[in-house]
Amino acid sequence: MMGRKPTLQRLPGARLPGENRAAHRATTPSKWIPASARASREQEQSQLRDGIARMRQLLGGLGLVAAVLTGRAFWVMNLPHEAIETRAAGQGTRATEKHGERGDLLDRTGRVLATTVHLPALYANPRQMPRDEMERWLPDVVRLTGRDEAWVRARMMPADGRPPAEIRLAAGVDPEAANEFLGRYNAHIEALKNAKTPPKQQWLWIHQEPTRVYPGRELGAPLIGFVDALENGGAGLEKVLDRELRGESYRVLVEQDRKGYSVGAGADESRLARDGHTVRLTIDASLQDTVEDALMRAVEASRPETAFAVVMDVRTGGILAMANWPSGNPNDFVQRGKAELFKNHAVMDQIEPGSVMKPFVVAAAMEEGLVTPERLIDCKNGHWAIGGKVINDDHPKGVISVTEVIKYSSNIGTAQIGLEVGGARLFKYLKQFGFGRRTGLGFPGETAGTLRNGETATPLDVANTSFGQGMTATPVQLAAATAALANDGMRMQPYLVDATVESGVVTRHEPREDRQVVSPEVARTVLAMMQTVTEEGGTGTKARVPGYKVAGKTGTAQKADKTGYSATKRIGSFVGVLPADRPEIVIAVSIDTPTVGSKYGGIVAGPAFAEIGAFAMRYLGVPPDPEPVEPPAPLTPEAAAGAVPEPAAAPARPTKPAAAPPPSGPVQLEREGANLLMPDLKGRAMRDVLAGLGAAGLRVDVQGSGKLVEQTPAAGSILAPGSTVTIRFQ
Repeated sequence: MMGRKPTLQRLPGARLPGENRAAHRATTPSKWIPASARASREQEQSQLRDGIARMRQLLGGLGLVAAVLTGRAFWVMNLPHEAIETRAAGQGTRATEKHGERGDLLDRTGRVLATTVHLPALYANPRQMPRDEMERWLPDVVRLTGRDEAWVRARMMPADGRPPAEIRLAAGVDPEAANEFLGRYNAHIEALKNAKTPPKQQWLWIHQEPTRVYPGRELGAPLIGFVDALENGGAGLEKVLDRELRGESYRVLVEQDRKGYSVGAGADESRLARDGHTVRLTIDASLQDTVEDALMRAVEASRPETAFAVVMDVRTGGILAMANWPSGNPNDFVQRGKAELFKNHAVMDQIEPGSVMKPFVVAAAMEEGLVTPERLIDCKNGHWAIGGKVINDDHPKGVISVTEVIKYSSNIGTAQIGLEVGGARLFKYLKQFGFGRRTGLGFPGETAGTLRNGETATPLDVANTSFGQGMTATPVQLAAATAALANDGMRMQPYLVDATVESGVVTRHEPREDRQVVSPEVARTVLAMMQTVTEEGGTGTKARVPGYKVAGKTGTAQKADKTGYSATKRIGSFVGVLPADRPEIVIAVSIDTPTVGSKYGGIVAGPAFAEIGAFAMRYLGVPPDPEPVEPPAPLTPEAAAGAVPEPAAAPARPTKPAAAPPPSGPVQLEREGANLLMPDLKGRAMRDVLAGLGAAGLRVDVQGSGKLVEQTPAAGSILAPGSTVTIRFQ
């Protein structure tokens, strides 16, 4: 039973499987689907099911990501996070630096030497500026910048074809010219707006910027220096005193929208910046002007490579003037790039001083008790061999006194005195006088000069150093050493800053004593010996100052070159004290490598010394020496017998009340708009006149000496800024 196959039985009305298929084919032949087609359809349905599954997976993944992002957003928006808050705050604000105003530089009378003003600066956007508009405004840009057209084109249309989006073309533009330009430019932009073609961004614009200006132009330029593009000290005193002059800085946080446009401003928690200190110098602008004029005349006469001069107060060490040639105008950005125009030769050049060293050698010998002014020295008739070399004198002499060694500037006589002092002691004294060490003025590039080691110096070294050869010094060192002799042997520390002013509070910089080099008696004796240099027969007669005794010393030093010493190049100097019998100032003048006329210091530098000295004595109010009065002739008996009795004195008349003394202090000038009103100068002191007129920016031509008898222009005249005023004394 189990292995028997069942048989199929037909039920009523039913069909067997084969019969059903046959009947289907017979009734619907067009619907018949082959097996291959049916397999393809099943494959398509399988792919559809797979796609639907992948879509569900993708939507599930996206839902998961959305859930994560939603959770993250909820966490960021509702929970605090310091880093995110800081970042968000930074995106809504930007920090900008603000600087305090740079302090002024004043001379000792209050005249402004350097100050900061807000002047127009010209900016451009060449990237957005159409070419036709650029050509239209090019002449105006050239005029405002003061540059040539090629310079302007090179910056607005660079060679690489990529013009900048913003460029500063000029700073310190003349305000009147800037206003005139803006008027025409704004009118043009308004016309473009009316024509429905306004620029998307500004093409040209003026921005007021702090600008450092120097009212005296070339006056003291290598000394004062200039600032760089960031208003930091770039050269001279601007760099030396940058810390005092530069104002403090603070940050301003500016709120901005998403496009970066400012929508508000406020200061952060940091303290606001303070302006820099105003610094008052020991420099006197009127003296400085005179020194530069005198130096220029010496340059015109001798055509040297360079020239420099220093004026120093004997009792304090304060430097009243420091002049250099060549010089430039610090207001001119082109000239600022020429380093030779702003080199301060008076502190940076180390020159062989030559014969101006001789008084210091004699002072050392006298301090050691080795010589007296009257002691005789054999000067070998101008030729003396030592150490295989021959020392010569330009003015050969035989046996002369130590005073005459100074007067005639004998190299041989001074060399013998130096050898008698000895190398160790001589160089110790020279070091104490300030040679071989820096002055302490703080200028970048200031040199200490060179001075041999006294312990190892040979006799020839000592001999050469005694007349200023084989060593170097700066003009400031020479002036300070000579001032020590004029100050009873006390060397003062040279200085340039008289006071600093902060918020109206003045802090004085007091003079400082350096050291007592020689005794007052020795210093006075050497100074008296130096007076003979300007007397008849001396080497410095051209340095005489009428009405005043001058104690000085000439110097003519050979310049060193690659082969030793040049046969033609010289440095001519004169250093002297005024007045010699009551010292006030020291003046040192050096003419480096004169090419025309004489090369001797007394001839090339002496006249400039005399011109500076004559003005300085009048300006400082130093009375001239009283003229000698001859005693009356004795009364003879014959004259006595016939003498006529003097008439009785007339009764005294009532006298008028004494006139009020003239006011003191610098002359004050009233203003008439942009001009000045010339005051009446009668009865005013020379110093007050020059200080007042100089502070007002006027140039002063001084003629004669004594009392003021004439002024041009007359009192009440209208003066334009920078005019020249002539005052005559008699």
